[in-house]
Amino acid sequence: MGCVSYCDSSLLEHDLVLCNEYKLGGVSALIIGSCGTELSDPSDATEVNTYLDSGLARMISDIRFSLPAGSPITVDSPIGCGTSIRINEDRTATLYDANVTDGNSVFYNDINQRKIAWILAYLCDSGKVIYITAPVGITTSVNFIIPEQNNELQRYEATFSWRNKYIPFQYDAPAGVF
Repeated sequence: MGCVSYCDSSLLEHDLVLCNEYKLGGVSALIIGSCGTELSDPSDATEVNTYLDSGLARMISDIRFSLPAGSPITVDSPIGCGTSIRINEDRTATLYDANVTDGNSVFYNDINQRKIAWILAYLCDSGKVIYITAPVGITTSVNFIIPEQNNELQRYEATFSWRNKYIPFQYDAPAGVF
């Protein structure tokens, strides 16, 4: 019988990157937003600055950040001989922050006690941002690392975790924010 899907139409177009203008990684700063907040336009500097000025969002600068592949969440097929169905995606992102201060220890201890609503990660090479959000929030786990040797930096390492089926979008970075 083959592949049957009752909700599909034609496939969407796939874009090609022109003239080898591939996008590079590298995040040097991010902004996290408190629960109860949402960016309607992640490229809008006025909106982002309003949240920053009110304390409902905080910038974390001079860091490294990565967004690896997510892990699919599946359920068994309701059809005999069918394959499992992907219903969602567990996602994580990691933060490496060598800005070790007593104040930042207080900051990260606070972050460990709460969920956040969104992350706006600044891609320093392209001047773009990635807007990460999740329907029920993003959980955090932050650790303080002291290496064994004096040829490595003390640092905070954070893991942000959320569940969202969709890939986050890129936007122009809000002017003058990062």
